[in-house]
Amino acid sequence: MTNIEAIIADADGTLVDTLALIRHGQHETVTSYLTQYGLPPEQLPDYDQFETSLHVVMGGSARSTLEAVVKHFYADQPALVGEVNYDALHDMLNPVQDRIAPEYVTAYAGLSDYLQFVGSSGLKLAVSTSGSPHHVVRNFGIALPELGLTDLYKDTTASDTAKLQQFIDRTKKYFHLADFVVVTCDDVTAHKPDPEPFIAAMDRLAVSPNNSLILGDHSVDMRAGRAATAAEIVGITHGFDDKQTLLAAGATRIVDSLPELVAWLQRG
Repeated sequence: MTNIEAIIADADGTLVDTLALIRHGQHETVTSYLTQYGLPPEQLPDYDQFETSLHVVMGGSARSTLEAVVKHFYADQPALVGEVNYDALHDMLNPVQDRIAPEYVTAYAGLSDYLQFVGSSGLKLAVSTSGSPHHVVRNFGIALPELGLTDLYKDTTASDTAKLQQFIDRTKKYFHLADFVVVTCDDVTAHKPDPEPFIAAMDRLAVSPNNSLILGDHSVDMRAGRAATAAEIVGITHGFDDKQTLLAAGATRIVDSLPELVAWLQRG
């Protein structure tokens, strides 16, 4: 591991446990929208049905995922699928998730220790996510209360860009990171499994693929890491996909937790 200079990590399902937030938030958003559209309760997906469809299509931006899950669940109703205003549907999502985030967002075990390790080891760090700056500020602010940014996402006096920079600066200082960048959906034109988000992170950190480790919980992270020709592509199983799925998608190593990742990195 002596050649690794930077870790580029996915956010949701990898560093921060937002799976319940994503599932419950998108389910409530879709059912609320379709109720307003006029669908009767018996035609709405219950939570388990929605989760099944979400698991099939999840990946990419929240907007694209919402569209994909509606089209998957209502594949036998093309007229309905064609009439949904997916931009309006997406506009409903943030208020729902903002309201329920304190209940559902948590840090994965060992997140703070992992960040302390990255700082003490001198490694560079990037978060590369299909989420927006607002999502990053909200989710990490709640998951890492020691940063003192728990309610920053509620601040209406600052732009999302300014709040994201405040989060980056605070995180870098608190954990003594050599360098820390965040790549969001606003920074790229293509989403994972396209390698652009990971390549953008490498460029910002001024590291080569040969010196980069990709960390993610979803098959799209593994595929994007492979396409970016990263030296190590580590799948973590506490998130979305299981060991077999991650290996099949290109993982070079599997860990079950952040403490296990740290222990492996410490062994060199």
